[in-house]
Amino acid sequence: MSETTLYILIVVNLLIVIGLGIYILRLVRQQKQKRIDAELKLQKIAAEVRDHRLHIIESLQVISRAILNEEIPLTEAGIRCKVLLDNLDPQLAQSEAYIVFNEVFEQSKHIPRMEAWKKLKGPEKLEYIAQMETLENDYSDQVISAAKCLLVQDFNRYH
Repeated sequence: MSETTLYILIVVNLLIVIGLGIYILRLVRQQKQKRIDAELKLQKIAAEVRDHRLHIIESLQVISRAILNEEIPLTEAGIRCKVLLDNLDPQLAQSEAYIVFNEVFEQSKHIPRMEAWKKLKGPEKLEYIAQMETLENDYSDQVISAAKCLLVQDFNRYH
């Protein structure tokens, strides 16, 4: 092999090595950017989850104060608290202090809600209102006690 051919092969191999080095460098940068993007996305999702949980906690506290101030029907409050607690922590929702919300929910789930309620005629509404009053009389003390517990509940682990 001549010296010229040898030098040409060396130059070609150097160009290949340099090209592969540039390619590897680009791949490393792309991977780094993907990792950064994934981390930012994860942080964004974590912030959204944290904000959602804070909103649930604030809603539970507002409803609890409304219960204690007699500003909300206990049936409605029980339903709302049950759904919020289920979204926050299903195990907490089943705890002894808050199981009353589940009981109120279960005993009132046959009652039409929202649009279905608006479509009811007077006598139909009165029948359901009477059922809600009975339910509220039966569970009043327990719902008020659960509302007090919600106001002192340590929600720090949900932040």
